Amino acid sequence: MTDTQAQAPARGWLIFGGVLSLVVGILAIGAPFVFSYLVTQLIGAFLLVGGVIGLFLTFFGKHRHHRFLSALSGLVRIAAGASLFFLTVPGIAALTIILAAVFLSEGVVCIITSLRMRENPAWMWILLNGIVAFILGIMIFNRWPADSAWIVGLLFGIQSIFGGASLLTLGIFGSKETA
Repeated sequence: MTDTQAQAPARGWLIFGGVLSLVVGILAIGAPFVFSYLVTQLIGAFLLVGGVIGLFLTFFGKHRHHRFLSALSGLVRIAAGASLFFLTVPGIAALTIILAAVFLSEGVVCIITSLRMRENPAWMWILLNGIVAFILGIMIFNRWPADSAWIVGLLFGIQSIFGGASLLTLGIFGSKETA
């Protein structure tokens, strides 16, 4: 198997991820209120299920060393999941501030990463992705909590489009090392 054949699946995954991210971004921009609500409920459901599984493993698992901490962790997940799932509107406000922090940190990481990979033709897209993520994080902080209901969906959609474009260019133009 040649190097090019070995890299085809990795590049294929980058392209697939890029296209999927672009589609999700377009959907989120098209229906930001709905997207914000659904994402909050989905995260709540995942936390609820994870908490129940954690409690189940705490009481019925073979490991007894950390049962108290495992039970506490499960209960915290259940409480957080129930809060997001059943109190979705306040949950959206909480997720909005978390999303702002994620965008700020992702922006910094992408900017630093892009500057370290300037020999790669896709480095400018990674840099642009980082700048956009950082700016979006600042925008979210500045309008929180007033615009929480729609801003999560809209700005997440914008970020998904730029992230998808970055993955797509890495998959198409990336060197052997990035694939």
